[in-house]
Amino acid sequence: MLNNFKNKLLSANKQSGAAMLISVVFFIFISLAIILGLVSPSVREFKNTNVDLSSKQSYFLAESGTEDALYRTIRNMPLSSSETITLNGNSVTTDINTLFVNEKEIVSQGNVGSYQRKSRLTIQTGDGAVFQYGTQAGQGGFVFHNNSHVTGSLYSNGNIVGSNGAYVTGAAIAATSTGSISNLSVGQGGIGDAYAHNVNGTTVTGNMYCQSGSGNNKPCDTSRTDPPLQNLPIPDASISKWENDATLGGTTNGSVTVSSATTIGPRKIVGNLTINSTLTMAGTIYVTGNITFGIGGVLKLDSSYGATSGIIISDGYITISNNTLFQDSGTAGSFILLLSNSTCDASVTGSPCFSNNAIDVSNNSNISIVNAQKGTVYFSNNATVKESVGNKIELKNNVGISYGSGIINIGFTSGPSGSWLINDWKEVK
Repeated sequence: MLNNFKNKLLSANKQSGAAMLISVVFFIFISLAIILGLVSPSVREFKNTNVDLSSKQSYFLAESGTEDALYRTIRNMPLSSSETITLNGNSVTTDINTLFVNEKEIVSQGNVGSYQRKSRLTIQTGDGAVFQYGTQAGQGGFVFHNNSHVTGSLYSNGNIVGSNGAYVTGAAIAATSTGSISNLSVGQGGIGDAYAHNVNGTTVTGNMYCQSGSGNNKPCDTSRTDPPLQNLPIPDASISKWENDATLGGTTNGSVTVSSATTIGPRKIVGNLTINSTLTMAGTIYVTGNITFGIGGVLKLDSSYGATSGIIISDGYITISNNTLFQDSGTAGSFILLLSNSTCDASVTGSPCFSNNAIDVSNNSNISIVNAQKGTVYFSNNATVKESVGNKIELKNNVGISYGSGIINIGFTSGPSGSWLINDWKEVK
């Protein structure tokens, strides 16, 4: 009996030990499962945090490349078409592309480990103007004398007054309910509309949109309302900025005569400027007096302008003789803007310029833009200009003016280093 009891006890102990071992193993597995359940998310979160950190580092690296290229562009510092910067063992590659004449694209790709982020920035020259018409007149209107003509179209906030033999090859538009077109031939080859409230004595090859009129070759089409006033393209704020930019380059007190090859700009001249030789513009020139181009006068842009355009401003009148030569920077798309702030009109008694208009044009240049938004632009010889804007535009007898291929947006480089505006800045990858 005693032996049976011992055997039963040993059997019970073995069963209890096995149960205990099973319990311990089960507990270990449960514990490991719990630990793994707690550790795995932590490890995964740690990995995600590292990925996020590397991604953010790559993004800020790309932004650094973009900002560096933008800074160097604004400061006119050396900049290749592709730049690589290394920071803390990681690299960013920046590509600088020219999209249009006055617009650049800066694309930077940051690389941290195997994680890449890309930033894209587009910028354009900050000083610009929008020219919607080859020629545009303000309230003073457009005046044709006998047999004068315009090759192109014109828009006027005042009346368009023609005369014997005067014609326009494109469209002629006079704004508002007081606008009128008279004694003019408009259009060629069936193209070219006349559009004004009142049209008289006019022959049109295109459509004639008007509310009243007589002596025309076709009746008025009254389906359109009167043309609206159009703002002249360059605001006063832009002109003031350009004048300030010129002043930053220094001031010359007293009149200046260019008798030999000279480079000027940016510069303010308190007095008159007479150009009898080659004047190279290295920046904006602001003249408080008059600008006169004499025999042998040449105005050219410095090559640093590239595809942007230069500005020369006068508070007085500008006289451009038939012998004047204009030269661009050597890059297509660069022009010279000649701008007068004066109200000069030689036909008005008491005009501040006596017998001079704000701008008198007598040349054959296709890179010049003439602008006298407060005064009169007067063409006294056959001329080719890129654009013409004036409060009043007048053509002498038998004079024809023509416009080169039209431009809409044009960018100007003003001041010592010019200015740029940001069009768009975003991550692209």
